[in-house]
Amino acid sequence: MYKGILLSLAASCLFGVVYYYPVLLKPLSVVDIFCWRLLMSFPAIVLLVFAERRWQAVVELFRRVQAQPLFLLALIFSASLVAVQMLIFVWAPLSGNALSTSLGYFMLPLTMVVAGRVFYKEHFSLFQKIAVILALFGVISEVYITGAFSWETVIICVGYPVYFMFRRGMNIDGIAGTFSDFFFIALGCLVYFIVQYDMQKIIEDVVHFHIYIPLLGIITAIAFAAYFSASHLLPLGLFGLLGYVEPILLAVVSIVFLNETISSEHLISYGLIWGAVCILILEGVIYTLRNFKYKRIS
Repeated sequence: MYKGILLSLAASCLFGVVYYYPVLLKPLSVVDIFCWRLLMSFPAIVLLVFAERRWQAVVELFRRVQAQPLFLLALIFSASLVAVQMLIFVWAPLSGNALSTSLGYFMLPLTMVVAGRVFYKEHFSLFQKIAVILALFGVISEVYITGAFSWETVIICVGYPVYFMFRRGMNIDGIAGTFSDFFFIALGCLVYFIVQYDMQKIIEDVVHFHIYIPLLGIITAIAFAAYFSASHLLPLGLFGLLGYVEPILLAVVSIVFLNETISSEHLISYGLIWGAVCILILEGVIYTLRNFKYKRIS
């Protein structure tokens, strides 16, 4: 279990590094960095599929396209949904919006809980009810005080539930679906390079960032490998609980390394939302401890 905890923490730390990484690749554009990241990462996804022995699931997924040609549109739409999220992940630290984007990741567990209640009739626990109420007051406070709610925060915390619900609705398998998403996004990146780049520009990028570009793929590969390995080694409750580490690290990167600050007008709304997340973390801790105690007794 300790190995799983270390792997999960390592994955979160590496994703935190990737969050800061676009700063190291200036003056490349957001789309350039995004495409390099995907093209460098895709081989790692292929290796992960083989390591997890899930290649047959990938084959079955694409066989569905043969049987149902319109299913191809579903796979492309799924890839498009996650591509938007990944673009924001690159754009945020370069545009001074890293902190508001990290807030979206803080709110994500809450919007997932709400989506489960609304669309799948899942019941709120007492802790979840308190957390949702706190988050709701946080959003209302933000809209009232600032007159708006950051669009990047909304896209992150709403977009991912839509993405996961769509994949569930289309019965797209986990790792096979991840392979499909990366495959179509990487294909789009290749088209972008062919249309916008020439060979000289590609060579210039690789020569100028001869360490940083390949390293981006390596870090992403290790992060995904650690994440998937941890998911197999840890109980589901503990694995979900450790998932809160990543948004905390994204906020730390935003404040410490990207020099962003929380203005006084955001303190109330951010505080309420972070308080809601703490409630969910508390529930996760209690649930995990109860499971450990039950297993020891049995």
